[in-house]
Amino acid sequence: MSRNISRTLIPVAAAIVAVTATTGAASTPPATDTTSPTGAAVHALVTEPPNAAALTIPRDFASVMGYRPRVRDAMVENPWGDCSSPVPLPSEFDSACKAHDLGYDLIRYAAATDQPVDPQWRRAIDAQLETRMHTACVDRTDTGPRQACEASASVAAMAVDINSWRQFFGTPVSEPALPWALGGASITLAALSALLTVRCLRRRVHIGEPSTRR
Repeated sequence: MSRNISRTLIPVAAAIVAVTATTGAASTPPATDTTSPTGAAVHALVTEPPNAAALTIPRDFASVMGYRPRVRDAMVENPWGDCSSPVPLPSEFDSACKAHDLGYDLIRYAAATDQPVDPQWRRAIDAQLETRMHTACVDRTDTGPRQACEASASVAAMAVDINSWRQFFGTPVSEPALPWALGGASITLAALSALLTVRCLRRRVHIGEPSTRR
């Protein structure tokens, strides 16, 4: 890859990470809603321990949505969920994506049972996904792979937030393949750019180190 392309990608990566580092992070959990079973469940999902949150899932959720949520990896999740990405994402995101799918299904359940959908529910669920993806990257001990994971988490969170914004933070609906393809391209670019950034920084450090040879 030419130096000109590298010089272009590195600032792009830095901008992406800087802009998306707080994507969704400012969202606050929805207030406890004693009048809506789904509102109470969403609030518990983003604020309570998983076993306690699981107890708030509406009793008829399984009959309406076709599956029963489970507790796994310290999260309440849709056992059949996934990251729904056209490009591979870090495997560490798997549980976070399944939990996010459950959150969205709770919103869909609310719509199916004629309950009002508070936009703050979706914001809080998206913010929780971002936090969990970044937390999952911490287990990578090497700087390069960890930064690549962080870049993927940031851009994936940005893609989710943009999609939620496009849908006015209402009930999640299926989207055409094109937006996801564009999102996948962005994720790939971000991961590649992050790796280039790491390599560039390592090269600079190496050049700046005094020689140990005599």
